[in-house]
Order: sequence, then C-alpha cells, then structure tokens
Amino acid sequence: MAMVIVPAPLRDLCGGAARLDVAGATLEELLRNVDALCPGFYGRVIENGQVRPEVAVAINGEAANYPLFEPLSPGSEVTIIPAIGGG
Repeated sequence: MAMVIVPAPLRDLCGGAARLDVAGATLEELLRNVDALCPGFYGRVIENGQVRPEVAVAINGEAANYPLFEPLSPGSEVTIIPAIGGG
C-alpha cells in the first residue's frame, strides 16, 4: 500500500480525509484505486491520459512530471499538489 496525501481542495471527494492508504503498482493504478474510494478524484487529477498541467505529483518527496506508468513501491508516499494561484 502507498500513502496518498490528499490536498485540501480534493478532500471533499474523500470525506475530508487528508491521507489514504491505497494499493497500486503504478501511478495510474493508484489513482484509479483512489477514485474508487473518492469518486471524481481521477478526473480532477488526470486529463487526456496525463497529470493535469495545474497539478503536480510528488513521489517520496520528489516532484516530477511522472508518467502514469511510473512504478510505485509498497510504502511509497504520493502527494498530489494543486497549483497555487495568486499574483
């Protein structure tokens, strides 16, 4: 299982949960499993087969443009990071 850190703007989809323990061998599988628990989550993070441009993903503290086939290890920490607006 991986730990998914749910950002505040998406917690309403997850019953207010800030963290979820979810299985997934790849980023795609993990996000689909989160969506099974939190309907609508996948669509808010993924668009046209890739992470939306206004969202970042960090795996074990390292943010990058991960492909959906990125492998995950048991115990991985996946953080969903929404863009912060302002100016």
